[in-house]
Amino acid sequence: MQGSMTNLAIGRLDLPDEQAWIALMGSNVMGGLVGSEYQFHPSDEETTRELVQLHLRGSQQQLRQWLDRLEDFEQQPEDLFLRLWSEDRQGYGYARIHQLRLNTLSGHLASHERGSLELDLDVVRETFFFSEEVPLPLSNSSGPPRESGVMIYNHDDAASGHDNWFKIGAENLNLKFPALTRFQIENNFNGPDLGDFWVGSLTCSLGQPQPKLNLEAEDGSGGTIFSHNQASGGKYCQYHWTGDDWQTLTSWVLGPIEVSQLTGTSVLPFLRNFNSLPDTTLQLRILVNLQGKLVFEGPATHSTPGKGYTSLDPLGLPLGELPMKSYASHHQLVLQAKQKEAGEHLLELDDLLLLPQHGFAGYHALSGLSNSMKLIEDGMSSKTWSLQDGMEFKSHNRIGSGLRLEPGLPQYFWIFQTDSNGLAHIDRTLLVNAWYRKQWRLP
Repeated sequence: MQGSMTNLAIGRLDLPDEQAWIALMGSNVMGGLVGSEYQFHPSDEETTRELVQLHLRGSQQQLRQWLDRLEDFEQQPEDLFLRLWSEDRQGYGYARIHQLRLNTLSGHLASHERGSLELDLDVVRETFFFSEEVPLPLSNSSGPPRESGVMIYNHDDAASGHDNWFKIGAENLNLKFPALTRFQIENNFNGPDLGDFWVGSLTCSLGQPQPKLNLEAEDGSGGTIFSHNQASGGKYCQYHWTGDDWQTLTSWVLGPIEVSQLTGTSVLPFLRNFNSLPDTTLQLRILVNLQGKLVFEGPATHSTPGKGYTSLDPLGLPLGELPMKSYASHHQLVLQAKQKEAGEHLLELDDLLLLPQHGFAGYHALSGLSNSMKLIEDGMSSKTWSLQDGMEFKSHNRIGSGLRLEPGLPQYFWIFQTDSNGLAHIDRTLLVNAWYRKQWRLP
């Protein structure tokens, strides 16, 4: 690419103005640059190597300014980016630079003294360019997509806006590749601090209904139903049993659409107790029945006394590899419990969330997040941090693959929240905002 064809620069995104950039082609170049060539080299690999040739002629001061700026970048390549103007997209594309080497041609000293200089910039950059960051419209049952963010509750029932999920209509964003995202999760609940929480996502084929992954206890096959305004859906179930062997408490049926939507991913089951568990040795597990027969027996999970929830081992659905030329058969999920102590036992269960792990992040509290504090999940830097009054700190450690936005399909995100006491009350809330950057290989 010739200098007359494009605007090319290298610099840093984290500084506020053009002083952070040095133009190599096009407008706003420093004095002394008389020509440049950019050997653009697209690649299917994660990185690509390219060459930028600079032809300089001017005063000793102008040449020294070029050398000083470029040597500074060479010595500190961290957070350095290549910036390229795209006429087709009418915007800048940015690519992270992994390595920058400044090479001078033979005869450097003599030509420098005569006021001319030939420089080669050897650049190793990430293959993908990305766009400027723009707000991402989010929606749930509270209303249409909006860039101002959505309120997330810690349950999902028939009340409008009482959702533990939000939707991104990626099919309307004209994405060719997965987008880089930045999520801001604000604790706007006036109560105990936000403790551990988990975020999982799942794409959905066009025209299909929203995946139904929240299973109310009262919709299962067993238990005694009670009404209460602090229960999801206004109801919860009690299960009574005796003995020290495994006991089936209840079951739910996942229909063909729901099972098929989970193909290629796994779910992390979260059982929410209506009341925190007593100080007993309760074990829980999930079994899967297929065509009326037991085909899977999950590992036992020891519930923690005093906590308001139990997280079970990940579960892959549907069981086995299927060609998926039609819908998968329905699966029955069976919940069993076991107590080592003799006598009568009681479990009070509110609901079961099958948190998908197509894109997944678990946040384990260090200090927790108080009211009005915000946690940032930044896909571009792969970093997570929190903010209070504009100052950064680490409130949570993150595990998991991270949150990503796939192209072309609606994508849903679910959040399961707990507080600093290990409880998972349904009235907890979060405010979620998001931004994204498109990615492309060719400018």
